[in-house]
Amino acid sequence: MYLVAAFLFALNGVIAKNAMNAGLDPMHLTQLRNAGAMVLLVVVVASTRPSGFRVRPSELPFLIAYGVVAFTLVQFLYFVTISRLNVGIGTLLAFLAPVIVALWLRFGRRTAVRNQIWVAIGLTILGLALVAQVWDGLALDPVGLLAGLACAVALALYWLLGESGQQHRDSVSLSMWGFVFASVAWAIVAPWWLFPWSTLQVTAAPMLDGTDGLPVWGIMLWGIVMGTVAPFLLVLGSLRRLGAQRAGIVATTEPLWAFLIGFVLLGESVASVQLVGGLLVLAGVIVAETSRGSADGVVPGELPPPAE
Repeated sequence: MYLVAAFLFALNGVIAKNAMNAGLDPMHLTQLRNAGAMVLLVVVVASTRPSGFRVRPSELPFLIAYGVVAFTLVQFLYFVTISRLNVGIGTLLAFLAPVIVALWLRFGRRTAVRNQIWVAIGLTILGLALVAQVWDGLALDPVGLLAGLACAVALALYWLLGESGQQHRDSVSLSMWGFVFASVAWAIVAPWWLFPWSTLQVTAAPMLDGTDGLPVWGIMLWGIVMGTVAPFLLVLGSLRRLGAQRAGIVATTEPLWAFLIGFVLLGESVASVQLVGGLLVLAGVIVAETSRGSADGVVPGELPPPAE
């Protein structure tokens, strides 16, 4: 289930880049995707767990912060990243989040974290140096690189907030309220009457030889249903069967999918040294995931699925 979800998340990144190449900017792409996912999750909650609509006044500040961080900042920064970088590299940068979470547990919460976290940090730093090709004057777009690192920080914060939020309500209703408040925030920042609706009628470039390009509205419909809600529900099912730590390790297949799909559909390629660097980063992420258990083997609460 998580392998399928990781594939769908990665495919959505590639398809979203195709929509951005057709003229839909990252801000409005995030705004539309949030609103569509909100509508679908409202339907899911209404049909399966109506009690999820009840909100205590004391919950509101947390839910607002959660929505703005998880479903506004994370997605927006991710789309900015992949608009300026190779999709695989952008996804890889976002996946530094588990290392940041482990560091926060160690130094912020003073939670017992195994010493292998230092191995994880060493692997990720070395891997990022190879990906960025620092000896060549930084081969990556600086804005894209900074957006990707900021996305990793926001994603780590989202996971930590989500872990806390699931102590009081289920993941589905928590995410629904996150999308609700994210959509409200976007409506304030970018009023809907200013939305570039005409861009949705533009036909994007074909992603495979011999095929027709899709209209941007069709790409967005795919992104909402198959790139957001469907993989989200698959991740929840996977977490119940695997647990957070093993699911987090399986999640590291997403950047690999992103590299492969980006190469096939967008013609994006990376240097061999960058590929080696990416594998080192993923190795570091896996080591960081396994470092979160305490000395007695207790693993912190399950993290919610990715928001990108």
